[in-house]
Amino acid sequence: MFPNDKLRTIFFWTIEALALACLIFLVFRFDFLMHPIAVFANTVFMPLLVAGFFYYVLKPILKAIEKIRIKNWQMPRFLAVWITFALFLIVVGGALIIFVPLILNEITNMITAIPSFIKHVQDLANEMVKEPWFKRMNISVSDTDIKTSVTKYGTSVLSVTAGTLQAVIAGATSFTINALMVPIILFYMLNDADHFLPTVKNFFPKSKAQDVFELGGQLDKTIERYISGQAIQMVFVGFAMSIGYWMTGLPYIWLLGFIAGVANIVPYVGPFIGVVPAVLVALSISWKMIIGIVITMAIVQQVNGSIIYPALIGKSLKIHPLTVMLLLLGAGNLWGIVGMIIVVPVYAIARTIILYAYKLHLAQRKEQSVSELTKKTFDNE
Repeated sequence: MFPNDKLRTIFFWTIEALALACLIFLVFRFDFLMHPIAVFANTVFMPLLVAGFFYYVLKPILKAIEKIRIKNWQMPRFLAVWITFALFLIVVGGALIIFVPLILNEITNMITAIPSFIKHVQDLANEMVKEPWFKRMNISVSDTDIKTSVTKYGTSVLSVTAGTLQAVIAGATSFTINALMVPIILFYMLNDADHFLPTVKNFFPKSKAQDVFELGGQLDKTIERYISGQAIQMVFVGFAMSIGYWMTGLPYIWLLGFIAGVANIVPYVGPFIGVVPAVLVALSISWKMIIGIVITMAIVQQVNGSIIYPALIGKSLKIHPLTVMLLLLGAGNLWGIVGMIIVVPVYAIARTIILYAYKLHLAQRKEQSVSELTKKTFDNE
């Protein structure tokens, strides 16, 4: 039936893959089975994800502390783990004590100022209509139209803001419950991470174990470089934009800087998304502030794009900007903002696996060719 063993193996693997896909499809159709699984996965996945993020942020610090050497004394790993974990708790605790009250206060003030913001936009629109350059455009706009439009969009902004805050509060409550587990998971990750790859290696045949170990090491370095680099970028952009907003005279600098820093997690597009709230606030005060905001963003992004990103992330990922833009475009249309955040690291991981598999294939072909050549040489002799 089959010309050779290779085709027979491919056929049976295809049948098994189809059977597995059908089984997964049928299981997903039963909600009474999937709902408890989904709840369990969401409950466990979020603390693991957050702890994993902080693990890769802290890993370079842990490595640096482990290298501390005083004369003949070498820093033991368990002590380095405890020092790293203590630094994490101090930084997070300090941030919660100092910045969270500031940001919450600014959110309250911003919501309170929304009615005056709507009134200012109405006055600004009325002044713009009276300008000579606007009259030359022959556009007929009445005061009633302006008032109706501004009130309509202002009400929409207010409702969206209230809905977002409600979602944030609900999410914060859930996150607080899950966050109690994050430090515990993080500590064990820091303490036992070195045992993970050797343990995984034992599940594979000896002929493949070393390849799996090396691939796991490469993936670990790729993820570490990307996450730690993104964290440093976010902190830099957040603080730098806050300072720039302060110099421009903009209010709510910490809240707007926090938004700019978090939005920077989306490559290329994030900086423009993060500056939109600042532009809207500037419009409620003076259009001249927009110039200061644009200059601030240009300087911060130039420093970030020319110095920080290439040094921390660019060398490890080696992904062309056009490729990143296409990935963001596709992921944004399919999965929204979450897809735009995860598509670049997922692509980097997949790329690392494919390149490593290709190198293994070339190495195996080369070894096979050498063995065949050696065999022919001995046969001729």
